[in-house]
Amino acid sequence: MSNDVEASQYDIGTTSIRLVRAGNVVQILFSSSLEAKYLYKELAERYKRARDKLKGA
Repeated sequence: MSNDVEASQYDIGTTSIRLVRAGNVVQILFSSSLEAKYLYKELAERYKRARDKLKGA
């Protein structure tokens, strides 16, 4: 893979998450659709808080 493409995989409980980055686009792949719903929601909320914190800084 070139430096513009990366992939990582993490096992969390009964599901696994694979992060694939190509350039500045990140794709998150979940092995369990039910857990994906909750994990994605949590990740989205954390991203929004971090983004708001940066805007306020």
